[in-house]
Amino acid sequence: MLRFRPWAQPGFLVPLLLGGTLAADLALRLLPRDWVSYRAWEAVRTFATPPFEARARYRQERTYGNLAALGNLPSLRQYRSVTFTTDALGYHNPPQLADTTRIAALLLGDSFAAGAEVNDDETFAVQLGRRTGQSVYNAAPGNPAPAYVRDLARQVRMRDGLVIFEYYEGTGLPGLELQPFDTRAARCGKVLGVWNLPVPCRVVTWTMEQFPVSPLQVFARRAYRRLQNDRLLPNPGRDRVVPAALADGSVMLFSAEARAQLRSPRPVAAACRFISWAAGRLATQRLRMLVVLVPDKYAVYAPLLRSPDWEPVDSQTYLARLEGRLRTAGVPVVNLAAPLRAAARAALAEGALIYWKDDTHWNAAGIDVAATVVAPELKRLSSPGEPAPAARPRPGCGRD
Repeated sequence: MLRFRPWAQPGFLVPLLLGGTLAADLALRLLPRDWVSYRAWEAVRTFATPPFEARARYRQERTYGNLAALGNLPSLRQYRSVTFTTDALGYHNPPQLADTTRIAALLLGDSFAAGAEVNDDETFAVQLGRRTGQSVYNAAPGNPAPAYVRDLARQVRMRDGLVIFEYYEGTGLPGLELQPFDTRAARCGKVLGVWNLPVPCRVVTWTMEQFPVSPLQVFARRAYRRLQNDRLLPNPGRDRVVPAALADGSVMLFSAEARAQLRSPRPVAAACRFISWAAGRLATQRLRMLVVLVPDKYAVYAPLLRSPDWEPVDSQTYLARLEGRLRTAGVPVVNLAAPLRAAARAALAEGALIYWKDDTHWNAAGIDVAATVVAPELKRLSSPGEPAPAARPRPGCGRD
């Protein structure tokens, strides 16, 4: 080591590398986000609660689906434009929604409810509001844990109303988190532990809010994926995605993991018990729950493939069994499996789709189908003549 020149020794190179990395990350933050990201979920997601950067607006003219990215398949990308705007609480809503209107319902769920791949005016919450004339606050991603809902309802000044829980069949239960609303103090405690002091907490939480996503990390990952093209480097993502031809000959991508899951027995009692428990606790806060069951993309399109796959549709009746258990437990529920399958068949006959070809999520047309089916139930449950919810749902989840 002593024979190396000073600039070639680790004591010089390591600080130089760290400083250069920090400088590159800070410099990339000055560039437009669409230069270093391909979708809103990547650019403004914070992976905390609230889920997105507050008061953010992301516009991307050439976004594409998560399956094309996961499988590293540029030739199968379906490019489209998207605008994604968040409010002061960090949710995918018009910025002034909670300030200008009375919130009638909170929409909770995963990325399907959040509107991961659609424009601001095409989300599930917006389309439900358009059909019912009521303001639906998009609080997704989020789960119906009572403490979380209570704090969020207080923040948007909703005293009573409806909690719409969009449950995607690929979600694992009881893996839903039960933590209360993630305040600054809570986030500080997670980072600093016992050293939860006011000044360090303000510094830490401000830093977490200002730098939730690393553009350098995103840029480096995308650059590396370009090398994994099965020519320069192997493409490990290809096995995680299943391309399949539809009846009209077009190719659609599916998640290999979700496709395998649909062939495995899935218990429903745990999901039913958690949801009915949450519904009972919310009822004590004068909040009704409406559960919306959303099928996986492959379960919708499996019968419409060039070589139809009937197994995930006919032999696996997970959502139908969960629907029956929830109704027995006294929890209002809407199962979108049959409406979406029928709409997918009708749309394909006209050369259209209700899910993105290169993504796991539904498109605006699929959300339109869901909103059309759910809107009447939303109106019924929010009508003045509807009886107040019971303090505890009836037992009925049973055992698997």
